[in-house]
Amino acid sequence: MSLQIGWKYFPLEEISLKPSAFSSSVKGLRIVQLSDLHLSKKVDIAYLEVLVKKINDKKPDIVVFTGDILQTSAMNLKKHFECFKAIKAPTYYVTGNHDIFYGPDNLKELLSLNNVICLDNRIIKLEIKGVVLQLVGVSDRFSFVRGIKRGIEKLFSNLDSELFTILLAHQPKDIQYVKNHRIDIQLSGHTHGGQVYPLSIIVKYFQPYFCGLYRHNKTLLYVTSGLGYWGVKLRYKVPSEIPVFTIN
Repeated sequence: MSLQIGWKYFPLEEISLKPSAFSSSVKGLRIVQLSDLHLSKKVDIAYLEVLVKKINDKKPDIVVFTGDILQTSAMNLKKHFECFKAIKAPTYYVTGNHDIFYGPDNLKELLSLNNVICLDNRIIKLEIKGVVLQLVGVSDRFSFVRGIKRGIEKLFSNLDSELFTILLAHQPKDIQYVKNHRIDIQLSGHTHGGQVYPLSIIVKYFQPYFCGLYRHNKTLLYVTSGLGYWGVKLRYKVPSEIPVFTIN
């Protein structure tokens, strides 16, 4: 589809991943990634209700939001966020630059009420189907405007190198911090894939990790084009996307 307009698409895309440090213990793990929703009051709540149903139908083990949930104050979206409470899998998010701008504190409070947990600058261990793995998240690169210190090197030094590890980072450029730490997969968004051709050509110039799957040393990096819109509610030759990953 060359042209997309408005909120009426459910572009769930099945994607197979095989990390370099693959462990057979995580084979079959399923992850849904939502990114760059840019929600405002104009987004129909009924759309989000159907979206959540379709996500549940995919039977993910984890659902993650990789930033830019907001395009207005979180206080304007209380009813919208209530839709996410119906997600059956454990659900986590990290902030994007728009979330930092519109207010991360209210976002954290309201999402936590609906079982969506903030992973900004945190590490958690999850046991899924008898297997323990590690999720680590970093807040957006613009966190400093709110006085938030990311402390990534210190955070990553606390990772357990024996555990399969997934990093959530809104901006793909945060791959630079991985270095010698064990990060099997990084999930990011931010770029929208350019959203509208030929502007996408300009975005690609500034974003070396632009859209799709990359390998950075031993880390797989997936950059989604995201679900929503920034500015005009239009995409041209850059379709929206909800990745549904299976570890194989």
